[in-house]
Amino acid sequence: MKNESVITGYGIKLPKIQNRHHFEQVLKNGICTHSVVSGLGPNKESMVCGIIEEELEEARDKALRGYPRACLLGIAAAKEAIELAKIKNPQTRVAVIMGTSTSSLPEIEQCSYRYRNGQYKKISALNAGMTNIHSLSSGVANYLGLGSGNLVTTISNGCSSGSDAIFLGKTLLENAIVDLCIVGASETPLCDSAIASFAKQKAIRFNAKIGETGNPFSKNNGSFVISEGAAVIVLEREKQAKQANKEIYGYLTGAASNNDGVNIHQMDKTGAQLFRTFEEAVGDKVITYTNSQALGLDLQDTIEAANHLKLCGTPTPITSIKGMIGHPFAASGVVQVISALLSIKNKYIPLTANSDFSGFELFNIVKETTYCDIQHVAVTSHGYGGNNNTLVVSKEGTR
Repeated sequence: MKNESVITGYGIKLPKIQNRHHFEQVLKNGICTHSVVSGLGPNKESMVCGIIEEELEEARDKALRGYPRACLLGIAAAKEAIELAKIKNPQTRVAVIMGTSTSSLPEIEQCSYRYRNGQYKKISALNAGMTNIHSLSSGVANYLGLGSGNLVTTISNGCSSGSDAIFLGKTLLENAIVDLCIVGASETPLCDSAIASFAKQKAIRFNAKIGETGNPFSKNNGSFVISEGAAVIVLEREKQAKQANKEIYGYLTGAASNNDGVNIHQMDKTGAQLFRTFEEAVGDKVITYTNSQALGLDLQDTIEAANHLKLCGTPTPITSIKGMIGHPFAASGVVQVISALLSIKNKYIPLTANSDFSGFELFNIVKETTYCDIQHVAVTSHGYGGNNNTLVVSKEGTR
């Protein structure tokens, strides 16, 4: 038996998705979870986005007073993941690794506004922690009783951060540095600085209707839907998981990460480095389908489709779940992994919703939920600064 990483638990918190069961229904039925929120544009325009509108249970917990929203979302997802994995007071070496791109941005903005507008007295004494990006991993680990003496770290590699957290967790496990990994990501990008940045790039649209933006694999719109949310998975070694009679929901049989090596404000237009991670992670495995990061931006979606075609060929399907959930930045890759786990368990490929597929007619994009046996799913992601990542989630391990 190889020292292979297996997934024994997972949890999720997204707009209109409270848990893994809600997520399953969204995936199977192609449900769009986007909302239209007024006043988010520079001139108070409306914006299509993914927003968690209900009050978080964690926000009412006095022990979590002063925790940033991203941390509360991360805790919510982590609680579901460790409950499913049946983890209680582990007497092992643990790593808690969370990725993020925008964690604490809303809290930083609020502090700055108060400081410069005569509201200094309203700034909390806990502000240093609220605005520190490492509050995400530290808060998740310590609230769950997994921090003391263990490895707790936060990764901020843009939208690939969640996938990179998984990559690091797999590396630590399979080299016997730790015995248990809680890995994931959390994002709170619905704030002025994030919205303004992508508006300046013309990557998001204001005053649009649901369905008019965030269309994966379509050259007609060229914009994406910003979404908040969190996702967490539990990684263990196969041997230990089986000894403890754990249910194994999937195997992490491939992982690769690298960087484009170009200007921080640019993306490698050839997609060559992303392809390298794809090729390395897949190896000689026959991929059932690719769960792509495609989110509605022409260059990125074109690279994703071209790389898939180059490695897997025309018959192999490719899909994107972004038309249903929007793009929750670093949480995206972890959400895609959970999507793959549900796909493997229930034998279906989720459809690419909210797209007319204009300009992508030559690719085998999944246009309706397709039921079949799933063996291996490639999960691709890339982020700001040029980081690329591919993971392979499998029904069984490599023997």
